[in-house]
Amino acid sequence: MSEPLLPDNRKLIWRDITEIMVGSCLLAFPVSVTEEVWTLSETLPFSRALYLLLWSVIFIALFTYHRYFNGCLKGHVGRFVIRVCAVYFITLICCATILLAVNQLMTAETTSIAIKRVIIVSFPASFAATVVDGMSKD
Repeated sequence: MSEPLLPDNRKLIWRDITEIMVGSCLLAFPVSVTEEVWTLSETLPFSRALYLLLWSVIFIALFTYHRYFNGCLKGHVGRFVIRVCAVYFITLICCATILLAVNQLMTAETTSIAIKRVIIVSFPASFAATVVDGMSKD
């Protein structure tokens, strides 16, 4: 686990995408079926939901920076940004799909509540997605 990754291992491949999906669903489902999340999304100010989003992206970026790029982004900034954005975007899609499946996305009175629900559920799900993706090495 201490050997550096080769530049080719920094690419986002289909295997990584499936690992991200599995990791995000691992925590998204148990979190998304709780009434606390549904209530929190109705009372939480939108600025606080964006704060959760920001911390999710920061965690993904830090983990990716150290896990895949070994603290060196020279020549790989594009791949780094793509991987961080892909992990969070895939997590958002998985969380929205699960919320839709349990009838808690479309029942939201407003769009902002639905967006906040997805962001709240994505907070722990993005951590799981990032760690599961980082567990395997090619």
